[in-house]
Amino acid sequence: MKTRSILLASLLSIFGASAFAQTNPVDQVKQDNAVIRRDNREIKAETRDIHRDNAGINKDKREIAHDKNVIKEERRDVALEQRRENADVAKGDFADAKKLDQARRHDLNEIKLAKRDINHDRADIRHDRRDRNHDVNARRDERHERNVEVAKRNRDASKIN
Repeated sequence: MKTRSILLASLLSIFGASAFAQTNPVDQVKQDNAVIRRDNREIKAETRDIHRDNAGINKDKREIAHDKNVIKEERRDVALEQRRENADVAKGDFADAKKLDQARRHDLNEIKLAKRDINHDRADIRHDRRDRNHDVNARRDERHERNVEVAKRNRDASKIN
């Protein structure tokens, strides 16, 4: 949205300047150069923002991978507790088995909550990627428009001689 408004503002300024101020070709080329320099700065700033978005997405992906490994370890611990509980039941020690069962159920609930958090984080990454891709496409469109403006400026400059 913001890139479209910037693009529209720059196009309107170009057309508005040429329509209202009938200047000589040299001044027109200087004005075009100023607009192109401003567009270049905006595109570079958007490129920096996109790189920052990529870094944030990669950081989130690493955190999700770490959380998945933690969940695997917790599942191994739960399986160990299940074996201990089964051994206590086989011995007839139902009091310890009940304690282990409660601890295991608590751990399983924590694992479920952690998995839900991971899924929320994945959804956030999907949204961030979608936003980033929108920015990339808008930047590509702006570059195309800028290249058209540069070509027009070069044509105008070649007619000055």
